[in-house]
Amino acid sequence: MKGRLFILTIMAAITVATAGTDKAMANSTDLDARTIMQRAFDRDDGRTQVSAQKLSTCRYAMKGKNLVCAEKPRVKKFESIKKDYGPNEKDTRSVSILVEPPAERGIGFLQYDYEDENKDADQWMYLSAFGKVKRIVSGNENEPKEGSFFGSEFGYEDMERPHLDDYTYQLLKEEEVYQGRPCWVVESLPTPKQARKSNYSRSISWIDKERLLTLKSIVYNRQGKRAKRITMRKVKQIDGVWVAMQVNVNNLISKRMSTIKFSHIAINVDVDDSFLTLRTLTDGAFRERHMKTYRNTLQ
Repeated sequence: MKGRLFILTIMAAITVATAGTDKAMANSTDLDARTIMQRAFDRDDGRTQVSAQKLSTCRYAMKGKNLVCAEKPRVKKFESIKKDYGPNEKDTRSVSILVEPPAERGIGFLQYDYEDENKDADQWMYLSAFGKVKRIVSGNENEPKEGSFFGSEFGYEDMERPHLDDYTYQLLKEEEVYQGRPCWVVESLPTPKQARKSNYSRSISWIDKERLLTLKSIVYNRQGKRAKRITMRKVKQIDGVWVAMQVNVNNLISKRMSTIKFSHIAINVDVDDSFLTLRTLTDGAFRERHMKTYRNTLQ
């Protein structure tokens, strides 16, 4: 039931917060940066999530103050299932499967995140055209992972849930209004150990004081240059929890952007443990049999 730390993971961008915790946070005036991030990390995002999403990616240009696609975007649709595990429900297993375009149908991504700070996330990609599962690893333990989620501007590292103690934090300021919300602006710096295996040297996040959602993050590459701007929009309440229905990542270096939009989502529905395994990647009949049940829960 625990949420993600900040926007360095796509799942962080879409996690949710309970209203009960919101009021307690809004009335707190003496929180330091680490406490803010700890509570954001511990927010309740539901024990499970089932969702249908659309991912679009394009090269962009500026039109006035707005970003617009300078080419026809590449659009993909996928379905995702997530479930929390462990005594503190801070271990997470998730799987995402492409359903469109038809030529890429069945390509899948499986990830296991762990509460144990000594365990890095396990990630696998299934390439349906070749019938092979590829384990995603870095060159060595002191190198960051390369590659992207379904060919988007979200990198494999962005998908992982960070560990709180892998970073130090500083409260830069409090902003009265960002997207109409009061926010804390917090800087996160990786520890020397984390920095050796990360693509990023720091991040700055705008944390909604009342809902504990990260509304915006700016991440910097190893050279200290701004690399990505990630924003969450169209926040709404589903079954008593707040959900960011749209996540955008703007790659400030490649001048490309990717946007994920949720068309449907369900929270706290029954998910079979056997579904969150490698079998779901490789066994289409098994996967579809379960997905028929999960699709019926979507709203």
